[in-house]
Amino acid sequence: MDLIPIESDVEASEVPTIFTSLDLELNQPSGKIIQIGAAIGHLMTGEIIEKLSCFIKIDEALDERIIKLTGITESDLASGVSLEEGYVQLSAIHLKHKAFMNPIVWGGGDSIAVRRELEEKDQDFFKERAFCFGRRWIDIKTIYQMYRFANGLKMQSGLSKSLGRLGLQFKGKKHNALDDATNTFFLASKLIERLKNQGDASDGGAP
Repeated sequence: MDLIPIESDVEASEVPTIFTSLDLELNQPSGKIIQIGAAIGHLMTGEIIEKLSCFIKIDEALDERIIKLTGITESDLASGVSLEEGYVQLSAIHLKHKAFMNPIVWGGGDSIAVRRELEEKDQDFFKERAFCFGRRWIDIKTIYQMYRFANGLKMQSGLSKSLGRLGLQFKGKKHNALDDATNTFFLASKLIERLKNQGDASDGGAP
């Protein structure tokens, strides 16, 4: 389905500064979304300006392994919102802050997973509204791996270990969508700092 393009207030020639970091938790084996987490902020400074966490109601039982992994319970989902409402909230804060259209993710595919499940529920969902994200995403995991590769270092690393290798500490609970999104944002900001410093050095600036 063709989506209505988003009208952006940011000129194509402008360098974006505000980004949305997105993460999902999924039930298994269905892959249905059970939590949406997002952190929006200034990537160059590492300042987060707004966060979002939504538990999503589903029409199936939670897998016991997912309960153990994420700490999410049936009670959490029962008090949550529909996926449609979760998306509306996510879209609202993403567009309010005029964040760059492609979200930051750890590993890729989260934004497409939201779109796909919404369209599976209602094929006309995006018929008269724009999808708030672009068709791509910024995979911080891949960027981090290439950064490691460029420096002759082992590429494999999870989010928490990657943070530690950059002098940061994982804050919150692993496999909580909001905490994972927040920590992905901090890692992305740190990578930007490292890459910028290298770029400055190659241009003859301070290392």
